[in-house]
Amino acid sequence: AVSLGAGGRLDTLLAAAEFATSPGAIDSESGVDRALCLAVDPDLLVTVNAMTAGYVVSDSPDGLGTATKPGSGQAAATAWLERLRGLGKRMCVIATPYAQADLGALRRVGDPGLSAAATRGGDIVDGILGVLSARGGTVLGDAPLTAPAAELLESQDPTVVIAAAEQPAPQRISSQVVLAPFDPAVGAALAGVGTDPSLPSYLDPALSAPVDRDSTVARRQDAVAAVLWRGLQPGAEPRQQILLPPLKWSPQPDDARAILTALANAIRSGLATPRPLSALLTEAAAAGPADPAPELPADVRGGFDDAVIAAITGPLGRLAGLGVALTTDTRTGLTGTQYTAPLREDMLRALSQTEAPDIRNELARQRLSVVGRTVEDLFRAVTVVNPGGSYTLATERSALPLALRNDLAVPIRVRLQVVAPAGMTVTDIGEQEVPPGYLPLKVPVEVHLSRRVAVDVTLRTPDGLQLGEPVRLSVHSNAYGKLLFAITLAGGSILALLVGRRLYHRFRGQPDRADLDRPRHPAEIDA
Repeated sequence: AVSLGAGGRLDTLLAAAEFATSPGAIDSESGVDRALCLAVDPDLLVTVNAMTAGYVVSDSPDGLGTATKPGSGQAAATAWLERLRGLGKRMCVIATPYAQADLGALRRVGDPGLSAAATRGGDIVDGILGVLSARGGTVLGDAPLTAPAAELLESQDPTVVIAAAEQPAPQRISSQVVLAPFDPAVGAALAGVGTDPSLPSYLDPALSAPVDRDSTVARRQDAVAAVLWRGLQPGAEPRQQILLPPLKWSPQPDDARAILTALANAIRSGLATPRPLSALLTEAAAAGPADPAPELPADVRGGFDDAVIAAITGPLGRLAGLGVALTTDTRTGLTGTQYTAPLREDMLRALSQTEAPDIRNELARQRLSVVGRTVEDLFRAVTVVNPGGSYTLATERSALPLALRNDLAVPIRVRLQVVAPAGMTVTDIGEQEVPPGYLPLKVPVEVHLSRRVAVDVTLRTPDGLQLGEPVRLSVHSNAYGKLLFAITLAGGSILALLVGRRLYHRFRGQPDRADLDRPRHPAEIDA
């Protein structure tokens, strides 16, 4: 909310783009607006768009069930998003990877769905901003293109990767991937301006220097000089240059104005010619195979360790299993995929490369621990209600009454696993769909014993994942089985014989000896 308000980081960036494209602010004939393109994070748009409808924030990072309070940024989010929509209609827009997630780390995670969510955010940008964003490009502003990242992109649509590299000309990495490089030194100079100067992980350590020792003005001058250097060197090849600051850039208003004004002056004076991003992507995509093939780094400073990857793969697998069982709530239209999407998005945020390299792993572990607890909370939200007492079955064939509880916002398909002792047979009632709330069930059973027994009931997804905790039911059966059947049969046979005997004597007009001890009718008694 603070960054969206007046003077905040996002407000400053948007104001800089408005300054560069507003008539009279910069020489409109320079065409600097044609050279600019807004690199927009789909995750940022999703968050800001949600804020416009009102929101609450948690007082604790522990996940679900913690205290919340109303957020204060609804008005700022609404105003900022409307400004961005207006700007996007007259400027180039391209989506960055979702949350600027580390594509190399995602390759190690190995989940195609999560990888696609990270690299196909263009539809989100188009839907929220109402624009047609540029396609066919992948913007990496905080790290170089690594070999694992290239492998991930190789399995997707053809793309031109804009990333830092020492080789200045576009290079074809594979049949699907082309690298369009920008100068790491220029990117580092841009990263050094503003309120939060940083040293990009793609910069050669031999060139690194503490950026916080210079004054704000000195760092601003360094950035302007870096932007203009290639234009002032006629012999420098190639004659095209990509300027890409960090994706979490924090320039002050004076920094942004100085850099954009210098760029406009270079264009107006003939030192530079504006080129739209679409032209750059088209030209780079036509690059032929490299000989020899370029070597990409296997890893980069600030890479995520194996513990972080494991903290994603475990919960992600369980979440996928749960997602298969979730269905659509017909009342609200909410699908299972939509319901669990925020957790997958949190996993991408945990892999963000916008955080400082030396704290990335620690922050990722903290965020993923919350995700893991939340996933387990979802599994515990569907369970068999424990009656707390005992059931009595009066007959050999009875029904065991159960109640299933679903605290999720969408229905879920489940199966009952009932473990009964010898002498009790339980009928499989098959797959059941439990709506949000409660679902009463009756499970047919057949008993051949008469005593108190324990019956264990576990709820599982159709694929076998356990939901909630198992419940042990105390069941008392009054069914006597074969003994009761024999007694009933014998009693019925005796009764039939007695009735038949009496009818036989009555039809023959003979007195039944069973009636001889009865007193005669009063009218037949002699006075």
